[in-house]
Amino acid sequence: MKKEINIILGERIKKSRKQKGYTRETFAEMLSVSTRFLAAIESGEAGVSISTLKNIAIQLDTSTDYLLGLFSEPDDEFFKQSAVKKIYSMDKKYLIIVNKILDNIDDIINA
Repeated sequence: MKKEINIILGERIKKSRKQKGYTRETFAEMLSVSTRFLAAIESGEAGVSISTLKNIAIQLDTSTDYLLGLFSEPDDEFFKQSAVKKIYSMDKKYLIIVNKILDNIDDIINA
């Protein structure tokens, strides 16, 4: 019998994977798991370890809370935090470029 948590997790992984445009084979390779194991996860037949769950969330650029069914969709706060984390990990030369991009977006919004 499939566990409810595995069914929810599998459905959300599959949905997010498809939204990103990843094939099952490509995504399995990204996770360093077999295509068969990923298929079992997506069908709710198999669960995942915490480290695999974290890796899936990172690769899909979503939260583990979303994948586990605690939230219906990632909210604005999640996306803000995700963007900030990425910015903090950048070298200074890339931060300058990001700042210019943000200035251009701001100009478009306020035009």
